[in-house]
Amino acid sequence: MVKEHLAQNIIELYQIYAQEWIELRGKGLSEKVWLDRFLSLLPSSANILDLGCGSGQPIAAYFIAQGYQITGVDASEYMIEMARQSFPEHIWVQQDFREYFTEQKFQGVLAWDSFFHLTPDDQRKMFKRFAEYAQSGTALMFSSGPEQGEAIGSLFGEPLYHASLSVEEYQTLLQDNGFKLIKMIAEDVECTGHTIWLAQYL
Repeated sequence: MVKEHLAQNIIELYQIYAQEWIELRGKGLSEKVWLDRFLSLLPSSANILDLGCGSGQPIAAYFIAQGYQITGVDASEYMIEMARQSFPEHIWVQQDFREYFTEQKFQGVLAWDSFFHLTPDDQRKMFKRFAEYAQSGTALMFSSGPEQGEAIGSLFGEPLYHASLSVEEYQTLLQDNGFKLIKMIAEDVECTGHTIWLAQYL
């Protein structure tokens, strides 16, 4: 029950500490090798849906610099306002991405350092939504935990919820929702220990 409460508190934490998080996150791209793998599956000028986009820095900014079109979704009003100020020609939506719906199809769908804050049940539900955003060839990339379970980290001294399904369940969810797994690395040493999934919609 305590963990469930912490899971529901994620959005509030990122709203309270939005400015501090932006400063902490900075503009470094330790995940560049994976962003490039993701982009290699996309046509030029593709539309990318960034779920949990934050302020748009540095990931959306990296995509935009290479000519991609971004729709970013984040629940933090402050972060979305920062993204709008930095990149006014792109689409920024203030909303819990679990509740975001659009009939638009995207060539890329990203949930980086956001998906793993969802409860296991909410993660399972997102795979159907990923498929609804996709068209043939759409690339999907998200970060998870390395194994099934829940963990509590820290954000500026506050408890920060994370959860992960098992490797086998992620594989099954991808397959059952029309995605082919392209690459997965658990605790990638080249990407600050991230566990990353890259898949493509068939």
